[in-house]
Amino acid sequence: LTISLSAIQLWLKIDHTAHPDSNNNTTRPLLEIEEEIFNSCIDKGVLCARGSWFRTEQATPLKDLFFRATFASASEQDMDKAIQRLGAAIKESFRVA
Repeated sequence: LTISLSAIQLWLKIDHTAHPDSNNNTTRPLLEIEEEIFNSCIDKGVLCARGSWFRTEQATPLKDLFFRATFASASEQDMDKAIQRLGAAIKESFRVA
């Protein structure tokens, strides 16, 4: 494993199998869950790129849920706030108190 020391993006993998809508007979598509989290992030003042935007084969259904955060121009304080807000958006979608 080679770790880049010059990366400016952080890829975040969300365990979608823990989402309440993925464990019942009416499973929501991952794109809907991704959109819900993305929109909640925007409402909270955070912009993360949706992982689905970077798929090479758009017709293939999503198997995993990712977000990409860029930290090239963010201060450490801003990153702390953004991570807290992203966490709040994920908790909201997953219906975690």
